[in-house]
Amino acid sequence: MAMKKILKKKIASFLSVVGLQFLVGTIRFFPRGITYFIGSILSRTYYICAGKNRKIALMNLRSALGNSFSKPELNLIASQSFNTMGHIVLDTVRYKDFSKQQLTESIEVEGIEHLEKALSQGKGVICASAHLGSFTLMGGLLSSMGYKSTFVARHARNKRVEKIMMDFCRQVGQKVIFNRPIVTCMRRCIQTLDRNQLLIIEMDQNFGKEGLKINFFGRPAMVASGPIKLALSTKAAVVPMFIIRKQNNNHIIKIEPQLTMDISGDMQRDIKVNLQNTIDIIEKYIRQYPGQWVNWIHKQWEV
Repeated sequence: MAMKKILKKKIASFLSVVGLQFLVGTIRFFPRGITYFIGSILSRTYYICAGKNRKIALMNLRSALGNSFSKPELNLIASQSFNTMGHIVLDTVRYKDFSKQQLTESIEVEGIEHLEKALSQGKGVICASAHLGSFTLMGGLLSSMGYKSTFVARHARNKRVEKIMMDFCRQVGQKVIFNRPIVTCMRRCIQTLDRNQLLIIEMDQNFGKEGLKINFFGRPAMVASGPIKLALSTKAAVVPMFIIRKQNNNHIIKIEPQLTMDISGDMQRDIKVNLQNTIDIIEKYIRQYPGQWVNWIHKQWEV
């Protein structure tokens, strides 16, 4: 049984690489409408076949949004979330070849004045974000606008897919810091902020035993406290920032005003209070665009 499971993982890994390489080589030849139509078909197929992930997504949706949406509506949100996953891959591959003009025509930015104000303080900016919409595009667009940004990421399970994706990042001027090893990650994050640059961190993942217990959709969730610790120690600004897909498959980056940090002098208390305030804003956006959040498939509230 163990060998069968390993074989399945190897086949899935191989298909992921082949599929991604196929997209890289062919997507530029397809009209935009056909591209997203194909993506929707593939996403729907995955939704039907991925029984375990679909079950987790529906369980999470019932727990988080069950009081606000009916069962058919929750099923639709789950389907939309899977569709978003497919669009993220398509957008990542497709947008890497866009010119600066094409990027600015396809991605609108709302609230850029908040980012400018935060940068004017000279301490760097921690962009608190989430796996919402085609989040992989945000750093590239900001880089094309002249804002030097670095994205903090986890290592992918599939190293070949990770290498392909990192090549995409380099092509659009997006630097990446991996969260492991932690000492190296923190050193590079501090260096980025010291240069008064942007540090993009998605704070909506289950961080397990290493996280801090925070209220998320009315339930305790283990959230990474590192970004807030970093902000408190470096005086960097924390600016919530999200990318949302529009109905025409263009995008809009929504930049919130800088968070006013609640500081009492009690470091542990200040970390928890300010982390909760940040997560509350992330939750607000997920509630507003639930079908664009791809983390429904994870055991987000496993504590």
